[in-house]
This record gives sequence, structure tokens and C-alpha cells, in this order.
Amino acid sequence: MARYRCCFLDEDGQVARVEELAGYDDREAHRDATSLLVRTGRFSGYELWRDGRKVEAYKRVSGTAKTERN
Repeated sequence: MARYRCCFLDEDGQVARVEELAGYDDREAHRDATSLLVRTGRFSGYELWRDGRKVEAYKRVSGTAKTERN
């Protein structure tokens, strides 16, 4: 399993919380990060990282969502 770091963002785009995730691939880590974001309801988005590579960035924009995948 690969190790991922999920950085949850506040409304200003600053890291408010970091969670370590384990997943078999980027898709599984994406599902876990999205699930945590929905369950907490406290953050405006997240950045998902693996070994210094940004896997994905998700940030709500004016009531909608914007996803950037690398």
C-alpha cells in the first residue's frame, strides 16, 4: 500500500489539518480523502500528496467544486 498525505484546507486555502492515508492507488486515496471531507464538513477543500507529488487539489469555489488532477 502507498502512503498519502491529505492536507485539508480552510476558507483561506491554508492547511488546517493533515491526515495520513494508505491506499493501493490514487483513486482509492481520492475516495478516502473525499469521504473524510464530506464527513467532517469543516473544510473548504484538500490537497492530496504522495511522495512529494500532488495527486489532486480540490477546493470549493462559490458554492461549487473545482478539482485539479495531476
